[in-house]
Formats: sequence, structure tokens, C-alpha cells
Amino acid sequence: MNINVEIIRNHPGWKSHKLLNKRLMKKIIANILNRYKNFRKIENFEISILLTDNNQMLNLNSQFCNKEKVTNVLSFPDKEIDFRHLLEFTSDLDYMYLGDVAFGYEIIQSEAISHNKSFENHFSHLLVHSILHLLGFNHQHDEEANIMENLEIDILKDFAIASPY
Repeated sequence: MNINVEIIRNHPGWKSHKLLNKRLMKKIIANILNRYKNFRKIENFEISILLTDNNQMLNLNSQFCNKEKVTNVLSFPDKEIDFRHLLEFTSDLDYMYLGDVAFGYEIIQSEAISHNKSFENHFSHLLVHSILHLLGFNHQHDEEANIMENLEIDILKDFAIASPY
């Protein structure tokens, strides 16, 4: 499985977090995709990641979600996938574009400090969370939220990161 991660950094704060690199992101994404046998059949995946600031996150949230507030992460899946049907998901292609994800530096930093977490661990959790969104998971209802949170906890264990919940 080959995962191409395109990263755009347009806030200087991101440069101080050298551990948040393509290698780590690919490992996290591969961990998630390998949990579903049908994704293992696809040879090449691609994802675009925007590491930006609160202003751009506010603009994106307003433009695409009609919400006038800053958020830590936004996920824009390329394909409509329902997580309840991931095991039946098939692709006859050897390439899949997962989608786009945007992260807001200042809000992530603020949340990490207020929750007494490292920036890197909080970002890793948000990356897991966002990839699950790209695969059709959501947390609009309690049952769906529980499924998603338990999966996040399980994935984060593989990276020696404690439960964020």
C-alpha cells in the first residue's frame, strides 16, 4: 500500500513540530486503512492536508459547513462512504483519493494546553478522527459517536497515545 500525503503549511507554528511529518501521517493512515480488507486491495492512496491558522479554518467552516466559528479540523471526503458498509466497500481501481483535511494551528495548540496533552498527541488524535470522517464515520448520534470514539482509542493505542476521552 502506497500512501501519498500532500502537505501545505501556511502557518509558521507548524514548522516547530518536526515529529508531525509525512512518515507519521502515512503510518497513522495505513493503520486505519489496513483495518478494512477491501482497502488493502487498493495500491495507491492520496490525501491532501492543509496545516493552517484559525482565520482560514473560520473561512473554511463558514464556506463549507455554514458555521461561523473556528474549528480544530475539517474533513472533506472525496467519496461518499457509509462506515456501516465499509466491509462491503469495493473499488476496481488501484488508486483512491481519500480527500482533503484542514487543521487549525492556534486552536489545536490551545486545546492541547488546556487538556494537558502534547501538541503532537492531540494532532495525532485529530488526524485519526479526520481520516475516520473521510471513511464515512461521524458522531452526530450517540451510538455513532461511541463507535467512532472506541475506534479512535484503539488506533491511538497502537501509537502509545492515551485515550483522549
